[in-house]
Amino acid sequence: MKNELAPAKRRRPLIGIMSGSFHTDYSRLITEVIRSGLEEDNVDLCLFQWLDANRHLGLQKIVDSGFDGHYYSQFEYSKFLCPDILIVSFGTISSIPKERMALEDFLASLPKVPVILLETETDLPRVLTVTVDNYTSMHEVVDHLIEDHGLKEILFLSGPQGIQDAEIRKAAYLDAMGEHDLPVDDSMIVYGDFTDLVEDRVEELLASHPRPEAIVCANDEMADCAYKVLRRHGLLPGVDVAVTGFDDIESASILEPPLTTVSQDFTAMAEAAVGMVRALLRGEQPSSLKVPLTVQYRASCGCPHKAAAPSRPEVQPLNKLQSRARIKQLIYENVTTALLLRNLLVENISVHTFFRILGDILYHTGSPWSCVGLLKAPLTIEGSARTFVPDEVRLHLLQEGEKIEAWSRLEAPILRAGEVPFFWPEKIQSPLAVFPLFFGEVHYGVLLAQVRPENMLFIYNLSLELGTALRYLYLALDHQEAQAALEEANTMLSYSASHDGLTGLLNRTGFLAHYTTFLRQYDKSTRFVAVMADLDHLKQINDSFGHDMGDKAITMAAEILQRGLPPASPLGRTGGDEFTALFVEHEGCTQEEFIEHIRYSCEGYNRHSGLPFLVSLSVGCFPFTADQATDVSALLKKADEQLYRAKADRPASVLRPSAEE
Repeated sequence: MKNELAPAKRRRPLIGIMSGSFHTDYSRLITEVIRSGLEEDNVDLCLFQWLDANRHLGLQKIVDSGFDGHYYSQFEYSKFLCPDILIVSFGTISSIPKERMALEDFLASLPKVPVILLETETDLPRVLTVTVDNYTSMHEVVDHLIEDHGLKEILFLSGPQGIQDAEIRKAAYLDAMGEHDLPVDDSMIVYGDFTDLVEDRVEELLASHPRPEAIVCANDEMADCAYKVLRRHGLLPGVDVAVTGFDDIESASILEPPLTTVSQDFTAMAEAAVGMVRALLRGEQPSSLKVPLTVQYRASCGCPHKAAAPSRPEVQPLNKLQSRARIKQLIYENVTTALLLRNLLVENISVHTFFRILGDILYHTGSPWSCVGLLKAPLTIEGSARTFVPDEVRLHLLQEGEKIEAWSRLEAPILRAGEVPFFWPEKIQSPLAVFPLFFGEVHYGVLLAQVRPENMLFIYNLSLELGTALRYLYLALDHQEAQAALEEANTMLSYSASHDGLTGLLNRTGFLAHYTTFLRQYDKSTRFVAVMADLDHLKQINDSFGHDMGDKAITMAAEILQRGLPPASPLGRTGGDEFTALFVEHEGCTQEEFIEHIRYSCEGYNRHSGLPFLVSLSVGCFPFTADQATDVSALLKKADEQLYRAKADRPASVLRPSAEE
């Protein structure tokens, strides 16, 4: 397969859903309503979500600072998928990273397609909004605590600073308190992150206000955390301290006591987004809209007489059969992730084999379709909201059922941003989900997989293990390259120790080693010829024309001798102008024929060389049989004696007449 392919044409529109952590009630409900709402609309879905494990496990001080940044990259990977429409819950996305990105910057990093923005108001082009009246409903909650219950010391647990809906809810609290002439100082407001992991924030409130009359929370998950901290201090929610929330998530009505909160109709918001998607696909221009909110008065504010019927169905506990099935599934998932590392952490594994094994693992986990793209080279990132994904990635794995294709680094097809991938499936059975692959601060690429909602956590865990395996793979590849370089260096060192640097022939050490090896290939009756040869008058050439010309004469002499010898015959430059050789004598290659061939070759070269000197060789040969070859020094001495006799007939000068003048 070529590693550059023409862009494909997608048969079905792709709708991207971008939100924060997939484990929250809000993200799960919004995603499910949109998925089911578009199920009959001949579209595909892609999820850009993650589990905020860093904060979920309380590991901020242990996990590296770039953890969030890796997950922010998944939104920029959308440019490789070419979605037709994006549904973005920017509030849930921007509430997580420490280095928050402005909405304008976030949208600028995405494909230039229509965006349906949930919960956040803006007048940016190509953006439709589905929002709620945060201000009026939060104002009503605070008014209720003051007017109906006569409370005055009301604390506020806000969402993150800089997040639009959090700021609006805080403004409503401040205005309501101000309208009733109730003072608010800095100690009465703390800032959480919209999760239930804000115990330290609640503790901070109670440190300066040990027995407040009420705590107004900017969402229900933080209110749930406030319940726990209050009980730890011996204070009962709804009795000693009024507590309110915002959102009316599934658990709000079954908390003890049931939580007074603002009921957001998530279903209505998601259905509104679905209607906008349909209108955009029809080529229409729908309008932004605002979904109304209602306050659900329950026992946590101290007025159970106003408690309304739960706005959500109660969550039914699992029966024994369901619990057993879930336990078996968890065991299976844990074993699978362990085996992933076991099978991939293998020394000397190739890139191709690595991804073949990974494809087989994904298939056996029930994945109908998945692929892995890697950056050309791993990148180190810093910070939590910086985009960094290049405009190209390399496809290393494509898994479709049990059909698996894997590519090495040299063979991997190139995927470019803004081009529909050539491998796009005709129909996506389950929503696609995007999982960045990283280890520590090093980012490798992305896993794209069709995932059922109940398997999101499993594939998320699998992607973390895959990041570890990729780290090991790159270390193994670096080791392999270093080992190959070392072996190459050793080979070169060995070569240089046994070869002449000017001619590439064997040196004296190399010739003597090859001499013995060469003789062992033949039986004792074989006749050999030992050769000693000198380049005539090298000193005259050096003195007259310089050592460069002398080197040229030596190099040409080496070539002439090599062409005159039978193939594989040892030949060495064993002195400045001295050459030593050995060949098997047979019909057509006797010592006389060899000497004549050298003389003839020198004459032919000199006729056309254009050099101011002649290349001339004196050659001495000594024939012997294998059983006479025990003393190499004696044999070479005999050949040298013949060379000495041959030198008596060498020319008096190798200078051409024109050069002598």
